[in-house]
Amino acid sequence: MIYFILPIYNEARNLRELINEIRQLLLGQECKIVAVNDGSTDSSLDVLNELGDKDLLIESQRINMNIGAVFSAGILRILQESTNPNDIVIIMESDQTSSLDEINDLLHEINKNNKDVVVASRYKKGGGYAHFPILRNLFSHCANKLLSSIFPINDVKDYTIFFRAYRISALKKAVNYFGKFGLIQSRGFAANAELLIKLSFFTNQITEVPFVYDYSKKKGRSKIRILSTINETIMLIGYLKEIYRKLEKFRDIK
Repeated sequence: MIYFILPIYNEARNLRELINEIRQLLLGQECKIVAVNDGSTDSSLDVLNELGDKDLLIESQRINMNIGAVFSAGILRILQESTNPNDIVIIMESDQTSSLDEINDLLHEINKNNKDVVVASRYKKGGGYAHFPILRNLFSHCANKLLSSIFPINDVKDYTIFFRAYRISALKKAVNYFGKFGLIQSRGFAANAELLIKLSFFTNQITEVPFVYDYSKKKGRSKIRILSTINETIMLIGYLKEIYRKLEKFRDIK
């Protein structure tokens, strides 16, 4: 089974096209979409209910809890549903910037090359940015350089991108260690880095495929707030260093 997690906050204009494209791409394959409506104030929830079918699971929060809560809600819902440790979870943005063209590459790395996490990377050869705001671009480069220097993961350079595929068994290992409500502590966009780094504590089967992030495809305003994300990233680094120290101590005891 292939599961998709779609974080949704005021994405009514994108949902019909995106969900129909996912359904068409994976026609004939076992697939479910977990749409996490994060307190949208537009008609996103109405559109989801209109599109509802057995392959569309809707999680809805009344208030905007932000990215960390969305990821947690989607992952926990899938862990309740899934019975196969080789099921795959793909998290992608709902604003049309996560290209469906890369889906088969993500699936190939997990299914054929036995990877546990596959990142759609802007820093892998062949990937990059297109029409990206200068300040966002600068912040992204600096954040990824910093995180990769402190928490190096072999063959990974893009720590902050949404768009990834995960094997269910890897997510279960992390949830078993951190608990259902401890997997992701970040509220904002630092949740992307937190989830990746935490999973790297439990598996070294992580790789990247090239991805061009074309900002011109984006429909709607960006939800990222750079200053708050910088602050959250700094706090995350301290938190993860402590987690890493405890994990090393735990491994020594075992």
